[in-house]
Amino acid sequence: MKTPNILKKAFNKAKDFINITKKEVKKVKRDFVKDFKRKYTSSKTVDKFEAGSLVTFTYNALDKTKKFDKKPLIVSLGFSKKFGRQRFLGLNLHHLPESQRVLLASLVVEMLKKKKKLTYNDVLPLIKKFKGSPILRMYAMRRVSKKVIKMPQDIYLRAASIDYATWHNP
Repeated sequence: MKTPNILKKAFNKAKDFINITKKEVKKVKRDFVKDFKRKYTSSKTVDKFEAGSLVTFTYNALDKTKKFDKKPLIVSLGFSKKFGRQRFLGLNLHHLPESQRVLLASLVVEMLKKKKKLTYNDVLPLIKKFKGSPILRMYAMRRVSKKVIKMPQDIYLRAASIDYATWHNP
């Protein structure tokens, strides 16, 4: 008769631990985002969107119903050859699950270790990989908010691990 009580107590204890841990992790991520926004928010400039940059901003999206397009977290693929500095391509990480966001950020970090500055040709395989996917987006510079957050490379993985809700509702 004691076994069911022990199992129930263990189950409840494990459940409580998981819930507390989730809350702690959420709080740590929220605090990170708040602190990060305070430190790294700056004015929009062309250099913040060089290929390989991890950037978040508010975007005046054409389709107002797509929340991920209003406040994207992108790996910039650089400026469009066709439109020059008026438009740039980006991989919107919010469209991916956490494990894939972190993997993609890790890939970009490794590419940047080999080359300090990525070119369009360096990221072309990424463009081909995500062609037709909702992750690949073209952004018009005039629709990007005046304030942007450009991530330092040493926190790409951590930034990519944070979900949309935490980035935009800390």
